[in-house]
Amino acid sequence: MHLSECYRLLGIPRNATLDDIKVAYRRLARKYHPDVNPNDPTATDKFRLVQEAYKILKDADKVDVLKEAFTKESSMRSPMATPPPQNPPKKPTTPPKSPQPHPKIKIEVKQVNNQIDPINSDPELKLKLDLLRRVQDLLKQKKYLVAIAVVEGMSERFLNSPEVIHWKAVTYHRWSSELILVGKLREAEIYLKKALHTDPKNRELSFEVRRDLERVQNLKK
Repeated sequence: MHLSECYRLLGIPRNATLDDIKVAYRRLARKYHPDVNPNDPTATDKFRLVQEAYKILKDADKVDVLKEAFTKESSMRSPMATPPPQNPPKKPTTPPKSPQPHPKIKIEVKQVNNQIDPINSDPELKLKLDLLRRVQDLLKQKKYLVAIAVVEGMSERFLNSPEVIHWKAVTYHRWSSELILVGKLREAEIYLKKALHTDPKNRELSFEVRRDLERVQNLKK
């Protein structure tokens, strides 16, 4: 996920401070937390996107701070820096001045617009989440072939999207389970291998797919 997309997800400008990032993350995390949205099947995906954007921006902020500190330290150690005079000339003694009042300091308070929903304001992201919701509804209705058609179309439009990759593999696995029940073992094996190839980094899903593959092999004997 690029930094620009992270800022857009959290609804904050690129010059936002770490405090601004934390405030935006907490607000959206509360809004999209799955426990708060039990009837929204896309809440988990939204919550995961917000978490990922926050982690990336937080780590990026640490890198900026380290770079700034390194730059200051390097400039202090630079041999080109002008050394202080060994015997600075004495300043003429002047009568003490009356204490001056401290100048007033103007404190600028940054405000974060809480009215903007960054996810719904991004057409592409909203389209992806709406399509993922449709895929999940189709799986509940056991319309597996339609769900496969939708998610395969999504994978062409949203390349390398972890959410699309995950649900594509899940859809293949769900359909293979249905094929096993009706005895279509050869076709089930094809879709199990597709699921394993689609999302190999998902350990939990890979474990279930490999278990079903072993089950198919035993049934074919």
